[in-house]
Amino acid sequence: MRRAAIVDGNQAGIVLALRQIGATVHITSGLGQGYPDLNVGLRGVTYLLEVKRPGEKLTEAEARWHEQWQGHCVIVYSVDDALKAVGAI
Repeated sequence: MRRAAIVDGNQAGIVLALRQIGATVHITSGLGQGYPDLNVGLRGVTYLLEVKRPGEKLTEAEARWHEQWQGHCVIVYSVDDALKAVGAI
């Protein structure tokens, strides 16, 4: 049985800010197995974002996922980090 996903407290603010700049945001934190928390689409580009609280580290499952993933994924800690990750600032 899979544990319930823990949503970082800063995720709601990050999602709101991304949507305010016109991004499509799908919250994927409930998928588990280390998959990133957010799929973000903006100006024809898809971004994968892993949301963490400042000072928080990846879980074992997240670290494994990041090690094997050959695409782009950014760990973000704040609204500014997320906006930078998608090229909005």
